[in-house]
Amino acid sequence: MSEMTSIEISAEVRDRLNHLRVHPRETYSDLLSRLASRVQTEQPSWRVPLIYVRIQGTIRELERPIEISIEMDGEEYILYNHEYRLLAAAPDLSQGLKDIVDEFEENWDDFVLQDESTLLAGALELKEKLLSLLPGEA
Repeated sequence: MSEMTSIEISAEVRDRLNHLRVHPRETYSDLLSRLASRVQTEQPSWRVPLIYVRIQGTIRELERPIEISIEMDGEEYILYNHEYRLLAAAPDLSQGLKDIVDEFEENWDDFVLQDESTLLAGALELKEKLLSLLPGEA
């Protein structure tokens, strides 16, 4: 049996821990171990600004950055921005950011460079959002 130590907890915390037990006979040691393990494996998302993009092979600076959210899913980075329909999954952050830049360029080609008569309302809205990031482009 592994070595045990004592810790002091308030009655309020003890009651909260009791409600977190998976089964009535789960020890506080097992409960705390399970909670600590979960916290270590669950990593919150974080954000980075996308400042530069590529349009038709040319690097351009955006009027205002796009906030890219990043999450971990196992060993894979998931990068996304729902507003601009950007999504990439990659084994490392560098590749993920390159893929996001590629996604932006594809969206530019698919929405901004397309004839407006072929675009539906949601696509026209995205086109306007993309154009607002790079005034003077079309």
